[in-house]
Amino acid sequence: HPTPPHPTYPWLPAMRALRNRWRAVALDMDGTTLNGAHALTPRTVAAIKKADAAGVQVIIATGRPAPALQPYIDQLELPRPVPTVCFNGACAMMLAPKGGSQSVLFSQGLSRDTANRVLALCEEQGLCPSYCQPKGAVAAPRTPRQEEQLRTFERLEGVKQERVASLMPVLRDSEPPLKVVAMAEDPDASAAKARAFLPADIANIVAAEMHIEFLNPGVTKGATLAKLCGEHLGVNMDEVMAFGDNHNDSEMLQLVGHGVAMRNAKDELKAVANRICEWSNDEEGVARELEALIAESE
Repeated sequence: HPTPPHPTYPWLPAMRALRNRWRAVALDMDGTTLNGAHALTPRTVAAIKKADAAGVQVIIATGRPAPALQPYIDQLELPRPVPTVCFNGACAMMLAPKGGSQSVLFSQGLSRDTANRVLALCEEQGLCPSYCQPKGAVAAPRTPRQEEQLRTFERLEGVKQERVASLMPVLRDSEPPLKVVAMAEDPDASAAKARAFLPADIANIVAAEMHIEFLNPGVTKGATLAKLCGEHLGVNMDEVMAFGDNHNDSEMLQLVGHGVAMRNAKDELKAVANRICEWSNDEEGVARELEALIAESE
């Protein structure tokens, strides 16, 4: 059967000239590859599988912890482990589907001193903190409202968290966290307030969907993607195309060869992207982009 015609998009002439250049695609999840119901649609799964089969290295780059990413890795069922930037860049892992191997390639969490300061700040500002480690998270909600926020966050991630009265004993008795997440009514405002107490050389503070994240000051999704590509995948960053929608995608979209902001992306991200996608995450924008890219390279 002849190959059915595919739509011609205005950006394709420029992409056609570069089609042999893209060796990898880095996909943010929430707000980008996932739709508003936090689901991978069949069309998106098919497009990612086709990209992988065409020899494009598929990389997941997300703020999610590994346990909250695993169900999507299982759904994709790619034939080899998927390189992932998770925990907003605090950890790079290889994740295999359905009971396969999980391996940490490298990680860079908070120092014990910084984690102590972050937990104290959360208590002072009335924020519910969550202590994130590679295999799970522990939270300390102190009020009914904080418990409600935490349950909403658990539904967002699809992973339950252990509850404790205080996270200070957890910090004392275990490894420092990869990151601390704090539920917030107004993430942008809470992040700005937190930065006044913890400057950038102490913690990288990122506003997200319904929370803020405290990361090691050198950690971003972009920096970790660059290390993952250069040291573990043998891919240059100028051979990578990346898709994102939120503040935490800014460095990534600027470091890769071609950074695409979704139509639903934050204005600040659109300002630094090479291009704005014609479609939102609810319009399966990533699938449409991958379909067009693979069709042009065939």
